[in-house]
Amino acid sequence: MAEAFDINTIVLGYDGSAGSEKAADLALSLGRKYGATIVVCHAFGRTPVTLDSGEVKGMLDPVVRRLQGAGVSAEISIPDELPADGILRAAEERHADLIVVGSRGRGTFADLLLGSTAERVIRFAKVPVVVAR
Repeated sequence: MAEAFDINTIVLGYDGSAGSEKAADLALSLGRKYGATIVVCHAFGRTPVTLDSGEVKGMLDPVVRRLQGAGVSAEISIPDELPADGILRAAEERHADLIVVGSRGRGTFADLLLGSTAERVIRFAKVPVVVAR
């Protein structure tokens, strides 16, 4: 018989795209169901359009308020790393049980050559990954 799968912490990869909004909705649903904390993560290091952490926090605050307003515990993580690396690091540091990402985000031309953030997260994650479509 399979063991029960507890979800206490979910890392949500969020970049403001339509795909990440779908991921946020899915993370919210899972967070409510399991009583999990959601860590909203936006890794912005080495991107062509550089934002400072204050601007990124301003983008993430409405998502955190929406999650908290729905009764889910939410935190912010803003690693200064490439998106996939930052999401994976946040998952490791926060001892996440699950990662939720969108299928397409605000990638760069390099993503066309190297593959998507979601693909890299799936490939290297040590915990299950759900891709919202």
